[in-house]
Amino acid sequence: MEYNATTAWISRVVKYGHRYVGSPVLGSLLTIGWMPIVLSLVAIDLTEASQTFLIVQSLCVLPLTFAPVTAWYYDERALPSFFQSVEEVVAPGQDSLLQEIAKKYDTVVSRYWWVTALPFTVVYILIFFAGNDYFISEGITSLHEQIAYLIFFAYFGLFVGLGFHAGIVMIATTRELSDRVELEIDPLHPDSLGGLSSTGEFAIRTTIILSVGSLMVPLGLQIALYTGAELALLVYSIIGLYSIILAGSFIYPTYRINQKAQEVRDRELSDYRERIRELENRLSGLDNDNESNSDPSHQQQLQLEIQRTREEFRDFQNVQLYPLSISIIIRLITSVFLPIFFAIFELFISDFL
Repeated sequence: MEYNATTAWISRVVKYGHRYVGSPVLGSLLTIGWMPIVLSLVAIDLTEASQTFLIVQSLCVLPLTFAPVTAWYYDERALPSFFQSVEEVVAPGQDSLLQEIAKKYDTVVSRYWWVTALPFTVVYILIFFAGNDYFISEGITSLHEQIAYLIFFAYFGLFVGLGFHAGIVMIATTRELSDRVELEIDPLHPDSLGGLSSTGEFAIRTTIILSVGSLMVPLGLQIALYTGAELALLVYSIIGLYSIILAGSFIYPTYRINQKAQEVRDRELSDYRERIRELENRLSGLDNDNESNSDPSHQQQLQLEIQRTREEFRDFQNVQLYPLSISIIIRLITSVFLPIFFAIFELFISDFL
C-alpha cells in the first residue's frame, strides 16, 4: 500500500533540486543546503575569529548543510518504509486501520511541522541575542555580519525543531499502533525479533536525526563561558537533559511495542498450552481404550502433533521481542553520548588552542 500521501515543504524543495542533478543530496545542496556555509562565510572574518570559534562553528555548519536532505529522508523514506514493514506484523483485516494511522501521521509531518520548528527557531534567535557579546568579540560586528549570523541561528533552530518534530511523530505513531493495532508475531521471521526490527530501525533513525542538535553544544558552552560562569551549570544541565531525551526517544516507543508484543505472545502461549493439554488428554484416552489401542497409527499421529505443537510453543517462548540488535545498540550509544562527547571536545580545544 501507499504510505506517503502528502509531501512536506522541505521535501518539495529537495525534490525540486533533484530534478536538475543526479541525487537528493546534491539537490538539497543546490536549493537550500548551501545556506549555512554562505551565511557563515558572510558573517565570520577568518582573520578576526579565534581558532576555537572556527572549529565549533564548523561543527555546526557540517550537519546543517545536510539537514534538509535528512528531513527529506525522514518524510519520504523512513516514515513510509516503517509502515510498509509494519504490514508484516499486523494481524489480518487491519489494513484500513494501518492506512488510516499512516495517513494521519504523514499529514502531521507535512502540515504541522511548524508546531515544533517555530518555537525552536525563536529559542535559537534568543540564544543569538544572549551570546551577541561573544560573537562581537569574535569579529561579527558589522550590520551585514550580524544579520547573516542571525539568519544562521534561525536556520539552525528551524532544523533542530524539525528533528524534534520527527521524534514526537515517532513516539505518537508507535503509541497509537500499540494501542489500536493487533500485532501478529512471527517467531521464524528472518530478523529473529518476531518481525519487530522495523520499530527499532525507525526509532534509531529518528534518534540519530534528533542528535543533530548536539553539534550546537560546543558553541553553547563557548557562549556560556564568555557571558558568565553562572550559565555553565545551566548549559551542562541542558546537555544532560538532552542526552536523556535522546535515549528516551528510542526507549519509549520500542518499549511500548515490546509490551504490546508481550501481550500477544502471552495469548499465543496460553492457546498453545490449552492445545497441548487437549492433545495429551486425547492421547491418554487412547491409551485407556483397549479398542483404540489396535490402531497405533492414530497414537503416532497424536504424538507427532503434540511434538510439533510443543516446538511451536518453544519458538514463541524463545523469540526476542525487544527490537534491539548490535548495530542499533551502537548507533543508540553514539547518539546518546554525542552531546557529552562534544562538551568534552569543546573543553579540550579550549585548553589547547
